[in-house]
Amino acid sequence: MERFKARIVAKDYAQVEGLDYDEMFAPVTRYDSLRLIIALALHLGLDMSQADIKSAFLNGNLNEEVWMMPPPGIGLDGKVLRLHKSLYGLKQAPLAWFEKLSSALTELGFLSCSFDPCVFISPDYNVIIVAYVDHITTVGRKSDIRKVYQHLTKHFTVTIKDELSYLLGIEILHTATGLELRQTQYITNILTRFSMQNSRPVSTPIDPKAPPVKADESEPAYEKQLYQQMIGSLMYLVTCTRPDLGFVVLLLSQFSSHPLLCHYTAVKRVFRYLAGTHTTSLVYTRRSSMDTSLLITGYSDANYASCRNTRRSVSGYVFLLNGCAISCLSKKQNSVSTSTTKSEYMALATTARQALCYINGLSQLGFTIPVELKADNTSSINLAKNPINNPKTKHIDVSYHFTREHLIHKSFTLSYVPTGENLADIMTKDLPSVLHQRHTQGLGLTE
Repeated sequence: MERFKARIVAKDYAQVEGLDYDEMFAPVTRYDSLRLIIALALHLGLDMSQADIKSAFLNGNLNEEVWMMPPPGIGLDGKVLRLHKSLYGLKQAPLAWFEKLSSALTELGFLSCSFDPCVFISPDYNVIIVAYVDHITTVGRKSDIRKVYQHLTKHFTVTIKDELSYLLGIEILHTATGLELRQTQYITNILTRFSMQNSRPVSTPIDPKAPPVKADESEPAYEKQLYQQMIGSLMYLVTCTRPDLGFVVLLLSQFSSHPLLCHYTAVKRVFRYLAGTHTTSLVYTRRSSMDTSLLITGYSDANYASCRNTRRSVSGYVFLLNGCAISCLSKKQNSVSTSTTKSEYMALATTARQALCYINGLSQLGFTIPVELKADNTSSINLAKNPINNPKTKHIDVSYHFTREHLIHKSFTLSYVPTGENLADIMTKDLPSVLHQRHTQGLGLTE
């Protein structure tokens, strides 16, 4: 406990849209952007620091005319207050704060990146700033970082921490070789919350022999609210540090509207898996003195017609920067594929879009890094590289030929990888224990 504090909070439920506020959305950085910046900083040998802005929402300027009843006990009975600054509780407070922070950084010469509006760069200072509401992560040389903080302290009250230690619910451990990102305390908390702290651990998050399927909705739902809470807590883990749970969370979240006992049993198994892997960390290593190159590797995979209810396929990808995982995805495809080739080709198009996002984003950061895509289906690779038009492929939508266009322009390369070495396999299907462990280690997750 650092301090006690109290705040006056506005009654946002009394605000009227169009009168008291127009927009209430404020951007926050994506976790894959944060992981990308951390991996880059470690490879380039840059310093990383973090800072918190005190009472951030009180700094924003209001564009609307907002009036508020004063709180009782301060001697202003019978009067009303007009707010010129934002206040906690106002619907537009997050946006007002982001505009204030952006203005302060723009004044210093920082520019917002198009690939993530919460990532700011400055060619003058050679510093990258990642903003998540009032949490500021800064990457660069110590002398340049110090100058940026000196400027920010002129506008806000800033608490500076010289070393990343705890950021956005993620514990950051410094090791001799780099950093480890983990959520041990969060996992312990949710295990205790759902009374699973003493459960017997299992080696995989899902039983490959008995995958859950949608049952008859005439049966009454079983612990619906509890099930949704458990799924939500797992989603946060996948977003931050546990890509090994991507597929199972995608699978189980489909039953959130009407879970049955079998689905509840399946989600409890995921928590049993967490009980045995609660200290697992996502590892990011520094570059060695012999390795000065940078490479982004993207793995693409699809599981054809794997959804037993809709017969849609599941796409998955994993991206690594010099062996450090920076993003992953597990997603059901939007339409039914008529062949394995088409499902793999559609997954490859999704992976290619993410690769292009990294190419454009890194170019804004001042880096030109080669990107290599890998897939385990030779038919989809051949289709991407050659404009084949036959009865089996002519029905494929034009939008999925995105990969071929960028292969022609040499935006990235595409090569074959054996299925057993395709890290994206863990994002598309339930795997046996041995293969699950191998891919988990390939993602950089270690105990």
